[in-house]
Amino acid sequence: MQRLRRGLFLLLGVGLGILAITALASFYVDLAWFAELHALPVLWTRVIARWGLGLGAFLFALAVTGSNICSCWRGATLTGAWAIATGLSVFFAWSLSNHWFTLLLWLNQGPVGESDPIFNRDLSFFLFSLPFWETVQHWCFNLVLLTLVTVVLIYLVELGLSEQRLTLALSLYAQRHLLILGGSLFLIRAWGHWLDRYELLYSTRGVVFGAGFADVHATLPATTLMSGVAGLTAVGFWALARQGIRLNLPFLKSWCPSWASSLLAPAILWGAYLGFGLLTTQLYPQLVQTFLVTPNELELERPYIEDNIRFTRAGFGLADVEVQPFPEGGALTWEILQQNQSTLSNVRLWDADPLLATYRQLQEIRPYYQFPYVNVDRYRIGGELRQVMHAARELDFAQVPPAAQTWVNRRFFYTHGYGLTLSPVNVVTPEGLPDFFLSDIPPRVSPRYPEVASVLRVEQPALYYGELTTTDVFVGAEARELDYPAAERYVYSSYQGSGGVPIPHLWQRFLYAWHFGDLRILLSRELSSATRFLYRRQIRERIRRVMPFLLYDRDPYLVIQGGKLYWFFDAYTTSSRYPYSEHLPGFPFNYIRNSVKAVMDAYNGSIDWYIADPRDPLIQAYARIYPTLFKPLEAMPEPLRQHIRYPQDLFRLQAQQFATYHMTDPRLFYNREDQWQIPGQFRNRRRIPMQPQYLILTLPRDPQGVANHTPEFVLLSPYAPVNKQNMVAWIAARCDGENYGKLLVYEFSKQRLIYGPEQVEARVNQDPLISEQISLWNQHGSRVNLGTLLVIPIETSLLYVQPLYIEAEQGRLPQLTRVIAAYEDRVVMEPTLGQALEALFLPRGSR
Repeated sequence: MQRLRRGLFLLLGVGLGILAITALASFYVDLAWFAELHALPVLWTRVIARWGLGLGAFLFALAVTGSNICSCWRGATLTGAWAIATGLSVFFAWSLSNHWFTLLLWLNQGPVGESDPIFNRDLSFFLFSLPFWETVQHWCFNLVLLTLVTVVLIYLVELGLSEQRLTLALSLYAQRHLLILGGSLFLIRAWGHWLDRYELLYSTRGVVFGAGFADVHATLPATTLMSGVAGLTAVGFWALARQGIRLNLPFLKSWCPSWASSLLAPAILWGAYLGFGLLTTQLYPQLVQTFLVTPNELELERPYIEDNIRFTRAGFGLADVEVQPFPEGGALTWEILQQNQSTLSNVRLWDADPLLATYRQLQEIRPYYQFPYVNVDRYRIGGELRQVMHAARELDFAQVPPAAQTWVNRRFFYTHGYGLTLSPVNVVTPEGLPDFFLSDIPPRVSPRYPEVASVLRVEQPALYYGELTTTDVFVGAEARELDYPAAERYVYSSYQGSGGVPIPHLWQRFLYAWHFGDLRILLSRELSSATRFLYRRQIRERIRRVMPFLLYDRDPYLVIQGGKLYWFFDAYTTSSRYPYSEHLPGFPFNYIRNSVKAVMDAYNGSIDWYIADPRDPLIQAYARIYPTLFKPLEAMPEPLRQHIRYPQDLFRLQAQQFATYHMTDPRLFYNREDQWQIPGQFRNRRRIPMQPQYLILTLPRDPQGVANHTPEFVLLSPYAPVNKQNMVAWIAARCDGENYGKLLVYEFSKQRLIYGPEQVEARVNQDPLISEQISLWNQHGSRVNLGTLLVIPIETSLLYVQPLYIEAEQGRLPQLTRVIAAYEDRVVMEPTLGQALEALFLPRGSR
């Protein structure tokens, strides 16, 4: 027995040692990584807040559970009772410590400056205080409830289950103990009912999201009353604990055991509470809704519809949308087209998917290089704004031949991608392929475009951080590092950046080997005192590890500036606690702001965080929590600021929400008389919503109605009426300079028919010459792929342009073969955009 006990203690010691080393290694890996990013305050804030909150919760839970268990478990040793209490307290401490950021937001909140219409409280209460107090209330309720269950089980286990034993168990002392806990439970529930009053601002009972007539005039007073009822129930439980609770009624003795009569009084209180709650908070509001509100819904719900419209527009950043009529004017002519060459020279003829397939065929160079995505940006070249598309040439170790996927190659040799491929959106070679501004390895500027050399030069093309970069590597080691493959040899390099963490000591290598489960890190002779370890290089993981409380856009993009490459991230602050704001289907939030622009150095991995919307109360709280992390947007170097663009993910949400919430009149909104939708397009026999498109164009006029002559980079999406295909409006987000973030909506006259994208596509498919040619191409071992139909506003008219690609069925190398252009009821298809416009707007004899 003694040897068995020693063996158990030895196993326990070994297990605790392993856990300790694992925890130490994990913490050191985080510590070194955050130090590399100069973000140690972020880590320490997290550690101190989590452990501080956990410790406070542990001590409070230990006091509650320990005192109750020790007072009821008389047969146990003091050590055993406190051991159980400690186990329960650890669980409760862990559960509350996970809410450490909720605590920090509560402590660092600031006023929003706007109040809710029901309780007249500043919205900061709903964004910061209410989530914190609800968390604390739920935690306290669960703590007391589990303590009550534990105490009941201890009484039953200690005293047995016979009737005689139960009579003893429900002695006056035990009864008082349980009733005191029950009263405490009801007191906490009274607090919960009081907080539930504010939850009515998120009600889904009425005609719109948020508190409606029945919620305000029935559920609110009922919930307030239930808070008092729960408090009185708690007082009743405590009074019974003080005075005794057995009901010695003669008629009970004939059928009710003596111990059961002791439970009758609290059961009556509990039943009365439940019954009263069912009548007041469920039945009564439902009756009001059915018999009073529903027959007079618009009249009674009008003020609440107004609140829903106002707060939804505010929650999704739509309160300041500039709405103006699209200018009426004459027809689009060839002369007007010539005056808008800045728009026509940036018409995007390449879609992301066919261009990506072409990039992969022509520019990946080696199998282990991959282009994950194609992105859109703009550069000022030769004094003009030019829209371009590009893709980063990343290294995907999974594509290395299996025989070469050795540990040395993974850790030392294949360390980084190389450069990018970049081409203008509107230029096509005679073979129907993109004409590159920047291509090949090393990246070189096309001699046909010498004017781009100063803008697009890349002096440091190595991509050590990217979207496909999932391996952890060592640089500055004895082993050679592949820089890029040349024609008949490899070109080697040595990393000269500041990324990664140094590992000069054996104990550091031991901790990394333990954490990553790789003993070869400890044993490898390739490592030296100058070696640096680059880990967590996947850019999404890297940026989320620093700030996981932001929501990130799905489309980071690469920017060339000063000969270096930078990743741009759009990040959002979100909340589901904005009163009255309607959720979009499938999204867990009803408030969103693009408050942060993050920039990551693709060579060094450093990250800079810039506040793009300083008015946002959430980012203000974040900045108070992490005062050294965020910088003002003005601190971003001006050349980089020129590449900020309005994010597509946010624009999609706003465009979808505005399709309904452009209606600000409650009656119009209630009847959905002017509901819009995003037009669709048919792809692979399936209708999908059109995606917003980046365009360089000259807006018809600015919000003040003054004619505009400056081309700018915008994100645009058209609107059609629900169940109709004509176009009623279009929305644009401006991306340049001081106009960044401004949303404009141009509405068409309801007396004028404007062809929508679906109608134009139908006319394309019905054109006999076009459909005959497409059918002919599809029959000769090739496949036609129609690109995105672009809606291009030009002064007082709309021009539609759609590229057509042909690709072989056996291999994907899409070629841009034709351009379809449409204006009003005319549709043409020609080899180039220029020829298509000539066919549309010039008489046949003058071309």
